[in-house]
Amino acid sequence: MAIKTGETGEMAKILTSLAREAVEAYIKEGKTITITGKDPIFKRNVGIFVTIRKGNDLRGCIGYTEPPWPLSQTLVKAAIASATEDPRFRPISSRELSGLEYEVTILTEPVEIHPATGTDIQRIQIGKHGLMIEAYGMRGLLLPQVAVEEGLNASEFLDATCEKAGLPPGCWKSTNAKVYLFEGIVYDEIKRG
Repeated sequence: MAIKTGETGEMAKILTSLAREAVEAYIKEGKTITITGKDPIFKRNVGIFVTIRKGNDLRGCIGYTEPPWPLSQTLVKAAIASATEDPRFRPISSRELSGLEYEVTILTEPVEIHPATGTDIQRIQIGKHGLMIEAYGMRGLLLPQVAVEEGLNASEFLDATCEKAGLPPGCWKSTNAKVYLFEGIVYDEIKRG
């Protein structure tokens, strides 16, 4: 049940270095960098989340599931938002920059499932799939790695996604709820010795 990791260490290094560069330029100088990557993926509109940690503590995680911009722009926007706009945390300060670790998750296109019917709950593979829920004007998303980190089974993962949306556990069983499944390719920084 391992998280699907990026194809190459080189792409992980590129994506996490760009996320780091975007955050540092914005916090230190108030500048938004421009990415001119040659890899064709930078021209595609793909969902992406940037997660920032300080040691074992989460410091920010924000992303876009269906962005209107190419990855080159979405990566910068998500990195800066993770550092400065995550409502769960105070904005990252310049003093913290050297102690941060970055993770970039590229998402596949979300597919609607119907777990309340009983059979679709079997489609949720812990460690492979992330979940998104929309109900009653609220929306929440949890990345695939969350279920692994928290030791959740499929129904617990659905409940946690409801809670992330500000909804009660079990709301995924409502006919008013739309549940989506997606995969995430995780690119982490190489841990420094």
